[in-house]
Amino acid sequence: MARRLDTLWIPDAHTLAKHAILRRYLQAWLPIMSRWNRRGVVIDGFAGPGRYASGEDGLPFVALKAALEHSHPIAAELVFLFIEADDERKANPDREMAKLRLPSSYRVIVH
Repeated sequence: MARRLDTLWIPDAHTLAKHAILRRYLQAWLPIMSRWNRRGVVIDGFAGPGRYASGEDGLPFVALKAALEHSHPIAAELVFLFIEADDERKANPDREMAKLRLPSSYRVIVH
């Protein structure tokens, strides 16, 4: 049986590598896809706490910041669906996202 992690934990090296790959992927493809579609959807089925114990961004913030910090405007509505089963972990991204200044064309759902 898998070991239960705390609400916040230190990320493994492979997790940080996965986040770097996803960031580059979204930075490359979000502007391209938004030219052809009015809505883009990013889904993370295991969102986690949004931020790690050591301060690194979790996948929800990697995805949001890839869009927010892009040099080209993203014309489409962007829907971010972050799914997390653990209520304690789910509460953390809600608090952190409240601090971000998201454009009105961004819709964030933490489920």
